[in-house]
Amino acid sequence: MNKKLFILGLAPALLAGCISPQGELASLAEQRLGMSRDIAWAKHSADLPVYDPQRETAILQTMMAAGRQQGLAPDTVRRFFAAEMEASRRIQWAWIEAWREELAPPPERPADDLGASLRPQLDEINQGQIRALAGGASPLSVDQLSEIGARFLPKN
Repeated sequence: MNKKLFILGLAPALLAGCISPQGELASLAEQRLGMSRDIAWAKHSADLPVYDPQRETAILQTMMAAGRQQGLAPDTVRRFFAAEMEASRRIQWAWIEAWREELAPPPERPADDLGASLRPQLDEINQGQIRALAGGASPLSVDQLSEIGARFLPKN
C-alpha cells in the first residue's frame, strides 16, 4: 500500500479522537439538517405534514429518556431536540414551497422511504448527539441551528 494513501486513510480516525463534544454536536446537527431536503421530499411525495406534533412529542420523550440514562437533565435534551426539529421544519417548509411555486426543481429520484431509510439515519444521529451532550457539549439554540441549516435552504 502506498504510504501516502495509508496516512490519508488514517486521518479521519485520528481527527475523530481530536474533535470536541461541541464540535461533534455541531457536526451531527449539520448532518441532521442536511437530511431535511430528503425528509421534505419524502413527506411531500407521501402527502404527509411537515409538522407532526404527536411524532415530535414521542421523539422528545425517547431522547429525554436516552439523555437521562447519560445523566442529562431532561429539559436540556428537550430544548435542544425541539430546536433542532424546528430548524429542520423551516428547511422542509422552504423546500416544499419552492417545489410548489416551481422555484426549484423537485428531485429526479423517487423519495426515500421515511420509515425504512431516513428515520434510522436520524435515530443514529440523535444517539450521537446525546453522547456529545453527555460529553459536555452545550445545546445549540434554534437560531444557531438555523444558521447551520441555512446552507441547505433552496437557492432562489
